[in-house]
Amino acid sequence: MSVNVEWKVGDERRGGVVAEGTYIWDAAKRLGVRLPAECEGRGECDTCAVVVEEGATLLSGLTQAERTRLSPERLAAGERLACQAKVERGGDLVLRPVPATERAETTDEAAKDLREEFRRMSLRKKFAALAGMEADMAYETLLRVADIPFAVFGKGLDLLASRGRRLSQAEREVQRPSEHRASPTDDKGPGEQPG
Repeated sequence: MSVNVEWKVGDERRGGVVAEGTYIWDAAKRLGVRLPAECEGRGECDTCAVVVEEGATLLSGLTQAERTRLSPERLAAGERLACQAKVERGGDLVLRPVPATERAETTDEAAKDLREEFRRMSLRKKFAALAGMEADMAYETLLRVADIPFAVFGKGLDLLASRGRRLSQAEREVQRPSEHRASPTDDKGPGEQPG
């Protein structure tokens, strides 16, 4: 069965149909809605949070990642993590991304803020900030150079330890929310879950 999904992004509305079993994260991509994801969809941040305005009963139950990342107030307001919530039943679903002011700031947003702050600085402050960053970089470089022999040795050990191993179904299952892991009787293929 299919699910009608409508996204409210500012004043714009986008809609389309997705299949049952689709994560909200994948539905957003398919319908051209860009959701930030600092953790790349692993449930380790709240930047992909969405508000479910209609159709909450069509989605999978809350995952542990959602309980950890979203406060009880946010959950009560209908927020879900797009990378964790899966459409399980057909029907109509209305979603909107959580505004940046109500979630954690992404690295890109923080960089943009820093650029704006730097532009507003006086020339003297800009030089002082750049000199401080250069000193920090020189110190980090020295630390990294001193760690190179240890890193090379560690990489060699890593290569020996991982040689011949292949990514197995069990390892792929670990990446999924525990609530969605396939049971031995499941016949779903490995490509049907988000990466």
